[in-house]
Amino acid sequence: MGRSCRRIDPRTALLATCLLGTAAVLSNRPEAAHAACVIGAACALVSGAWRPCIALSAAYGLIAAVMALAEGAGSTTLMTAVVMLSYMAQKFVVLALLGVSLSKLASMQDLLAALQSMGTPQAILIPCMVILRFFPTIRRDASHLMESLKTRRVLAGGGFAFRHLALTCELLIVPLLMRSVRVSDELAASALARGLDGETQATVLQPLSFGRKDAVAAALTLLATGVLVWLQFGPR
Repeated sequence: MGRSCRRIDPRTALLATCLLGTAAVLSNRPEAAHAACVIGAACALVSGAWRPCIALSAAYGLIAAVMALAEGAGSTTLMTAVVMLSYMAQKFVVLALLGVSLSKLASMQDLLAALQSMGTPQAILIPCMVILRFFPTIRRDASHLMESLKTRRVLAGGGFAFRHLALTCELLIVPLLMRSVRVSDELAASALARGLDGETQATVLQPLSFGRKDAVAAALTLLATGVLVWLQFGPR
């Protein structure tokens, strides 16, 4: 989303995402975990990311169904492992919903300005910027790799990926792993070349300021966090 369409201050979006993410990770009761997913989906919808919201919400529902079936199947070692993996996957889905909403509400430049204005140490600032740029870059590379394999008719034909699962993983994962090493180095070098490690603060083209929308967003964030805390630590 462009700067002219920025809805709330990036500092508000960043702090709200961190607060809700922390509350979601600490929510292990079923009702609290499901409420965290609803809150994450609401954030994604408000930010305009309805397609990722639908996909991630469907994934959460599927994971919850698998988790319920595993819990009802007994307390074997395999079922316990499935429940644990499903629990972790649910947390990743909620965090992904919050991350998508953050990416829609604030650009990379806005987040950089927000982190610098809050006095974030360089040891934290540089890795954060590399991580925020890493995943979109790898996602784009993965899309290009899939198109390249389809053009060469490697993945052409229905069911090829499922019939040759090991070969498909090799063709996709190995190039992405090699590319990820190079991308991380390039992003770190790019951040340093732009003066991210400099002593002077970067120029902010659009000054950061809090407004009414930020106050409403902060109030809703505190309310949602309070609901999650009550569902997690309140009486059953």
